[in-house]
Amino acid sequence: MGFLDDVRVIDVTRLLPGGYCSMLLSDLGAEVIKVEQPGIGDYMRATPPTKDGRSPVHAIANRNKLSIGIDLTKEEGREILRKLVRTGDVFLEGYRPGVIKRLGFSFEVVRRLNPRITYCSISAFGQGSRDSSIPGHDINFQALAGSLAYPQSPSVPMMQLTDFSSGIFAALAIVASLARKKKTAVFIDIPIVPSLFSWMIIPISAYLATGRAPTEGHSLILGSDSFYNLFKTADRKYVAVAAIEEEFWKNLLGILGLRGFGDARFGTKRDRDKLISTLKQVFATKTRDEWASLLTEKETCATPVLTLEEALNSDWAKSARILVDVPGGDRVINTPIRSIPSIRSRPYTPAPALGEHTQRIMSELGYSRARTARLRKDAVIQ
Repeated sequence: MGFLDDVRVIDVTRLLPGGYCSMLLSDLGAEVIKVEQPGIGDYMRATPPTKDGRSPVHAIANRNKLSIGIDLTKEEGREILRKLVRTGDVFLEGYRPGVIKRLGFSFEVVRRLNPRITYCSISAFGQGSRDSSIPGHDINFQALAGSLAYPQSPSVPMMQLTDFSSGIFAALAIVASLARKKKTAVFIDIPIVPSLFSWMIIPISAYLATGRAPTEGHSLILGSDSFYNLFKTADRKYVAVAAIEEEFWKNLLGILGLRGFGDARFGTKRDRDKLISTLKQVFATKTRDEWASLLTEKETCATPVLTLEEALNSDWAKSARILVDVPGGDRVINTPIRSIPSIRSRPYTPAPALGEHTQRIMSELGYSRARTARLRKDAVIQ
């Protein structure tokens, strides 16, 4: 048995915050029914780059899910969703506040349909904030959280941190709700921007302690010291050093031939600056991989800075099965959770085509083939 084998999630979200949340729940064994707009579907289906006409983003975020196309602007479509809600354990939505209510699926309505439902809403700042009505995506939300202001010249972020952080908190709250002994309806309100704030412990703490926004070199974690820093190597690559503990620091200095600098890291500013300068000179004498062979397995807390391609093809990534193949040719990122028994009782399944499971779900809800065909012809479903 998977952890959530008996749980059904009705996911009416689009894009990453909700999609990532329901992906995590599906990895834990839940059955996720993805409700999509006919003809359009989740925008992630078209997220570039694509391979053989398919988006790897969609393939990864929507593995293990079922898809039904329902036009919620039509009453017959809303009636289908109402029937589906009655069969579910979780209702997940990610519209701007007010939209889901206008469609007829507010928390008050949904809990009347299903008194034991866990209802989760994801929005920019939460349902009670007027700012949640402002349209935006991850780069906007990171900008509003202050995370793009470091370093001083912002760049487009490689990772969608607000999307993923809010998705994780939504999944965590949903699992906590499902674990309650008393099965009554629960409303969960997940704000996207504050979710990222909860990850920003170090920079926010730096501000609280000094009254200054963190910049490069602001404090230990932000590169002010020699024993927690990045150093360029002879081939213009980098080595990461995090020799905070005395044991690792001594081992590092011994291999680098700098034993006389042991106390300099806590000395005067002049001593610390000289130490950083010396380390820069030493690391510049060998290539990254030469330093890696000398340092990585010698209790130094020093590692090579890998590119994404190098990391994915590394020995550790292969042994951890970071990438796994699913039927249909998709390659997806594996869950990092390992447990005995397994969190999921069934193998991974590929991300569904738009409306791939409509017939199956409609039949389960009591619709005949003839009526399903008519609804499909009228573009109520796909």
